[in-house]
Amino acid sequence: MMSAGSLIKARLLKRISLWSLIIITLGTIAPTPAAPAQKTEDNFPDMPTLNIFTTEELQRDFFRMQFAKPADRPDLGFLLAIPKTWDEAPMTIPLDKLKHDDESTIPLALLKGPEKDVQIEIAYCRVPETVQLEEWARAYLEGNSLEVIHFQTGDFSGRQVFDALLKAPEDFKFRLTFSRHGDKIYIVCGSAPASLYEKYMKIFGLAVLSFCKL
Repeated sequence: MMSAGSLIKARLLKRISLWSLIIITLGTIAPTPAAPAQKTEDNFPDMPTLNIFTTEELQRDFFRMQFAKPADRPDLGFLLAIPKTWDEAPMTIPLDKLKHDDESTIPLALLKGPEKDVQIEIAYCRVPETVQLEEWARAYLEGNSLEVIHFQTGDFSGRQVFDALLKAPEDFKFRLTFSRHGDKIYIVCGSAPASLYEKYMKIFGLAVLSFCKL
């Protein structure tokens, strides 16, 4: 399923078609517990979503990076907050991949942190109207044989999400956050070696919370 520049590196995952993911039995991940009426603390300390940075820290250390025409497509545009010290890696998206965006995830942006293998990636896939966000996200995770540490669903900045923390081979941790926008599901992925994940988890949290479709 994954191409060389895709969301999860090919060295970690086998290639699996999208349609095989959709039909996988979804029962191995436990049902989502009911959310409290008013959220006052994070469900999981290693997946921060509340009061991640102070206003002073946001103004000093971050900026909102806008991708107005990824792959030269204004309809795919988005923005998110990233540290000022991070860099955008060049990315070329083959036209033939875009023409088949209902068959695999399409990488749109890659942002590199200051340490090796610390990064944030954004990708999308076009899906049928009948496919629900949580169904697709669960099938995606199961089909790629990723170990789910924990997950949550909810509303991030006005959009419904399926948000999961995962462990992958070679001792990596990934926070994948799925959200649906029309006929497309976008995935924001913060990843780091497990030994560095705690150091960067707040930055990954800010990225998934600040993601906004243009």
